[in-house]
Amino acid sequence: MGIFAGLRRGPDRGVRSEWQASVRAAGLVPGALLGWERTVDDDYCIASTGLLSISIGTPGALTWRHIGWHLIERGGYDRDTATLHWQLYDEGNGPESGAVRLKDPGRLPGIFRDRVAASIAFEQFIGLDGARQVKGVEAGVIVSGRRDLSRPDSDISWHASVPRGIDWNVPGLRELADTAIIRLKSEYDPNS
Repeated sequence: MGIFAGLRRGPDRGVRSEWQASVRAAGLVPGALLGWERTVDDDYCIASTGLLSISIGTPGALTWRHIGWHLIERGGYDRDTATLHWQLYDEGNGPESGAVRLKDPGRLPGIFRDRVAASIAFEQFIGLDGARQVKGVEAGVIVSGRRDLSRPDSDISWHASVPRGIDWNVPGLRELADTAIIRLKSEYDPNS
């Protein structure tokens, strides 16, 4: 596809129309299309200013999944497997992850990284009292205030996550996360 494939051509009109209809039906605002690529399964991966969209099916009968950049806790591109992967914030049902293998990554890995970073309004690590370490990693939480880039007027969403190597079973982490979110939200979010 080349480095500028998503800029010059974009997906064909039928696919783009299906994507736009799906976004509208979901009540989302995607913003400008930034890049797209085909997956190894001949599906589509579209990155817009507001959303990451993944299709399954065939043109004319595509089903789309749209993910707001602010919901992605972590992710990236694995060059060895040509896989774009992500993990969403745990909203109480356990962490949800996803991945697509791309035929040609084009600009998508860079767009992915930039859009996730653009959604971060605030981020701070807060260590657990006593500075305990688990497997060489300081126990604590990362509190993030994230912007929904598909809705500029939306409130900041606040999340807590743990560093790699730490899990939520460490005593005191959930309580630390709850109090830290309340404190930081009141300090840094004028709309709360």
